[in-house]
Amino acid sequence: MFSKIFSSILRALSGREYRNVSFSDIGYMVQKGGGSFLRGLLWSLVRLRPPRGLMLGRNVKLIGTSRLRLGRGVSLGHNSYLECSSAQGVSLANGVTLREYAWLQCRSGFNTAAGKVSIGEGSYIGPFAVLGAGGGLLIGPRCQIGARFTVSAESHERDAQNSFVHGKVSRSGVEIGSECWIGNNVCVLDGVRIGARCVIGAGSVVTRDVPDGSTAFGVPARVRSTTP
Repeated sequence: MFSKIFSSILRALSGREYRNVSFSDIGYMVQKGGGSFLRGLLWSLVRLRPPRGLMLGRNVKLIGTSRLRLGRGVSLGHNSYLECSSAQGVSLANGVTLREYAWLQCRSGFNTAAGKVSIGEGSYIGPFAVLGAGGGLLIGPRCQIGARFTVSAESHERDAQNSFVHGKVSRSGVEIGSECWIGNNVCVLDGVRIGARCVIGAGSVVTRDVPDGSTAFGVPARVRSTTP
């Protein structure tokens, strides 16, 4: 009975589903998430947004929040930096988690703002993610992505002097389908589409499209098998 009641309270506060919660879990939850919940509540109230169970870690910096749309139960880990100056906005759907030290860059100085950034419902991205969203970044729902995930949604090009260092870039964007499992230390380069239900092995560098239902790994990543 206690488990059902407490789970219902947590679902109402955060929008997240927790099962088999015991009385002994209360102390753990308070220590782990109590401060983040209070910070998220205060942030929402100060900005006149309806409280939606935002979990806001310590030392999180949010820039361009007028373009940031948050679903219910979003969690932003300690020391994260989200620069949200996307031309089409940044959307974090219900239950999205960005763990500690996440870094999202939609604009550098007065350079052109990034394309649309959207992370789907229930998707999880591990600690130390680097999300360069220049050409746009779309991540589908229910993805599980490991630590030190890197996206570079733009590509530097040579200028007239045959140099890469003068800021000339092309942008195509990156898209990741629903229900993908991506291991630790994976890098995805601009112009890549990873289909739904894909598995990308740890340490891979993804330089080309990966079809739906594929398992790929390596540097550069190659498709090793595909399921219907």
